[in-house]
Amino acid sequence: MLIDTHSHLHFAKFNDDRSEVHSRMAEFDVKTITVGTAINTSRNAILYADQHPDTWASVGYHPEHVTSEHEDEDEIGSKDEPFDINIMEELVKSSPRVLAIGECGLDYHRINEDCSDVEKGKADQQKVFQDQIDLAAKLDKALIVHMRDAEEDMLNMIKKARTDHPNLRITMHSFTSTWKQAQALLDLECFLGIGGIVTFKPRKTTEQEDILSSIVKNMPLDKILVETDCPWLAPVPVRGERNEPTHVRHTAQFIADIKGITYEEICKITTENAQKCFKCEFK
Repeated sequence: MLIDTHSHLHFAKFNDDRSEVHSRMAEFDVKTITVGTAINTSRNAILYADQHPDTWASVGYHPEHVTSEHEDEDEIGSKDEPFDINIMEELVKSSPRVLAIGECGLDYHRINEDCSDVEKGKADQQKVFQDQIDLAAKLDKALIVHMRDAEEDMLNMIKKARTDHPNLRITMHSFTSTWKQAQALLDLECFLGIGGIVTFKPRKTTEQEDILSSIVKNMPLDKILVETDCPWLAPVPVRGERNEPTHVRHTAQFIADIKGITYEEICKITTENAQKCFKCEFK
């Protein structure tokens, strides 16, 4: 069994062939967590998970929706319901299929374009992220964290979260930062979600220690989670295609090769890690 710990399987890009996608998941024994990014997409994630035994859900509010008008075509309507931590708590409690809070976090990539007051924008993202950290701790759910161009502030908030909530289970979604950042997060007992990017050819300007495959090679096995972030970021050998949960096996094989272990071993290890992180047997 393999657990794709971060997908968006309930998004519209799967509308035309959902039954085939789930048939392939059964063929390759893949389970997934489909992740919300706003109030509407979180609600839909729960409805989807409630209808599909191989799928669980996460409820979250993406940091870009705090400071940007940007919406992916699958997120239309995300701005219609502003962030409300009370609604999020109600959603989490509405179904036992909800395993996590997220994706949430910090994303400063567009903040200079989107905010007339950049520091206020950063503070707004941090407030919404902190509310979701506290909710995850309150409800004993895992925290799925999105980070982009916000490494220093993120590390400070994770340090605070670890102090405030020692037992909080944290996974850094689609980790692609530096080895130094990875070490700091691993020291704080975070899991690192590794997706298809690990199979991509690195940029020539990337330092050897910061190449994602090098980070994975050097990090402990018991902190690795595998994910797709589908429908995006399909791994080699299907790069450029629409991603789907079964493609997580290509990422798993790549990691197994890096680590010098078998595919069966990486499946067992990452499944055990997912069970620990999300407190779920995935049966």
